[in-house]
Amino acid sequence: MLDLNQLSVFIRVVDEGSFTSAAKSLGMTKSRVSRMVAELEEALGVRLLQRTTRQLHLTEVGHAYYSSCSQSVKEVHEAHRMIADREASPQGILRIVAPVIAGSGLMGHYFARYQRLYPDVRIEATYTDRQFNLIQDGFDLGVYIGVQPDSSLISRTLTESNSVICASPAYLAEHGTPQVPADLTNLRSVKIGEGKQPLHLALTHKLTGEAVEVDIQTNMVTNLIAGAINSIVHGAGIGEVPYLLAGEEILSGHLIPILRDWEIRPQPISLAYPSRQYLPKKVRLFIDFMVDELAQVDEIIKKLDTPEEQLSAFRAHLLKQ
Repeated sequence: MLDLNQLSVFIRVVDEGSFTSAAKSLGMTKSRVSRMVAELEEALGVRLLQRTTRQLHLTEVGHAYYSSCSQSVKEVHEAHRMIADREASPQGILRIVAPVIAGSGLMGHYFARYQRLYPDVRIEATYTDRQFNLIQDGFDLGVYIGVQPDSSLISRTLTESNSVICASPAYLAEHGTPQVPADLTNLRSVKIGEGKQPLHLALTHKLTGEAVEVDIQTNMVTNLIAGAINSIVHGAGIGEVPYLLAGEEILSGHLIPILRDWEIRPQPISLAYPSRQYLPKKVRLFIDFMVDELAQVDEIIKKLDTPEEQLSAFRAHLLKQ
């Protein structure tokens, strides 16, 4: 079987004119270089080089072998060098798939920040709430909120998504502000997602730990979080929305959080990819970038008590970047 390393050493010996020079350029010992050429000759069953105390001479078959192989081996090494250079400076297309809710929020901000750091990478982002196969559909990365359905993928948790139940001031003025979870059943809701099922909320009291589940009549369903927030702002009903995605409306007073003594279990936000082995640099750097960015966010908001303080600090963090 052909050993490309032996062939490469043989070609280097011929190009350099001696075992000593070849060994020096390859960073190997002279004895190792001589042994690898001898092993190649043994594998081929021919003499490639005539060795004297002063000079090396190619045999007739050695000259023919060198002429036939040297250009091909150099092209192989050039291909390896090209890939190494490519990985040193990430480039190419980075294909990412994410749920629609992520596309309506902050991913665009992070995509722009990543591309400023690595301008040779082109991002192709697909937002969908339909099931997809990361590998078969040709994506490099997938963004998941909640449980990741494919356990064969490698997953890296970035942060958690906290949600809030909210409504517009006008809707609460007309229908009253709920004081306990049971009051929600008298209201109408805007649901993010699909299907005819009611909006289902699983709530836990922050102090007592009491767990309650309620179903709320749904009069509007949309798979676009921006559309849901806009409808809630205009009085279509109450809704469960991610704090960060509804932050501007909450801070401006267009949305009012309700039942603030109760919380909805946070959902993990994670990145998934097919394998740790031979992970392209553009993918590895994007994962590291997102982990670092969201770690900074977590560090900022965990020091603050109220959601409004957290939202203000988060917005300030984004604006200064």
